[in-house]
Amino acid sequence: MSERKEVLDAVKKINRDDFERLCLKVLEGIGFEISNIKSVSGDILAEGMIQRESEKKNFIIKFTRSCDDISSEVKSLKSFISPSTEGLLFTTKKIEGGLDLDEKIEVVGGIKLYQLLEKFNLLDDLARFKEEDKSAVSERERTTESGENKALEFLKKGETFLERGDHEKAIELLKKSLEIEPNEVKGWGLLGDSYDAADRKEEAVEAYNKAISLGGKDLEVLKKKGRILYEMKRYDEAILCFEDILELDPDSKEVWNNKALSHMRNGEYEESLECINNALSIDPRFEEAVLNKALIFENMGKIEKALEISNELIDSFPDKSEYHYVKGAYLKALERYERALDQMNRALELDPSNDQAKSLRSEIEMKMEK
Repeated sequence: MSERKEVLDAVKKINRDDFERLCLKVLEGIGFEISNIKSVSGDILAEGMIQRESEKKNFIIKFTRSCDDISSEVKSLKSFISPSTEGLLFTTKKIEGGLDLDEKIEVVGGIKLYQLLEKFNLLDDLARFKEEDKSAVSERERTTESGENKALEFLKKGETFLERGDHEKAIELLKKSLEIEPNEVKGWGLLGDSYDAADRKEEAVEAYNKAISLGGKDLEVLKKKGRILYEMKRYDEAILCFEDILELDPDSKEVWNNKALSHMRNGEYEESLECINNALSIDPRFEEAVLNKALIFENMGKIEKALEISNELIDSFPDKSEYHYVKGAYLKALERYERALDQMNRALELDPSNDQAKSLRSEIEMKMEK
């Protein structure tokens, strides 16, 4: 077997962290300034800058463990790289001296990877990593003999991928963990978080329900479930969830506020007002709740009452453009156009970029011209 083939076989066998270490040393060797680096399906994708002629340029480099023929890798990478990316391509000839930088992107694999490892004297590092991995594999085999340890390993990896933002990979690993340990409360909670982050709301609720059924009414899990149910417009279920939370934490002004909004969306205005008043009894200056109280009265068709609440907001927070806008909108609804115009002007004094106020001011001015 040729030395090159032995080296490339060894690259395929070392773990991801060691492969990343080798890639980092290559990048250091070529003077690449890294802004971001991440693992993509076992390969390493690096973003950053490198000196090209008289100035620095932005590039993306992908290190792959695949064979010499990497044309498909290049095509795949080109498909999602920004057109503004300058990119670079190492010559496929023997790498000696300087590096040719003349293409849009770079994918390093096969012979090019071997040449770079050789150029920067990294073959000894690779051999050391290979030996260390052999010992590590033996240790992992001893510590993962039981299903419990395998489940924990999958769970920890899933949690790591969730933190990195790779939600689908996190879901895959957490499901493997739960296949082994189906009663693991933390695993179901993390699976719910992963589904939520991946915008798979229905599955998130199911996972949170499983966590609750196994571990009881956990406050944080219930809050996440309630928020998702509200976002899905399942207001009856959201209300029940918020009631469960309030049994555990009756002084949560945020939950009283959310329960009020759910009742309001259901057209249950009296219940909504009761809940919003509970929130304000806990914190009279809770801005969101004060604003939502005005919104409840607005939905009830009680614009005068909504206007009174907007006055309270301005009294408490006189320099907030959005509250002058709210008051002006209620005055317009009551056809008090001059006062409404004053409020829009004040809103725009405080925030000239308030597009809502600009639009409504134009409407008011049109009304006043008639």
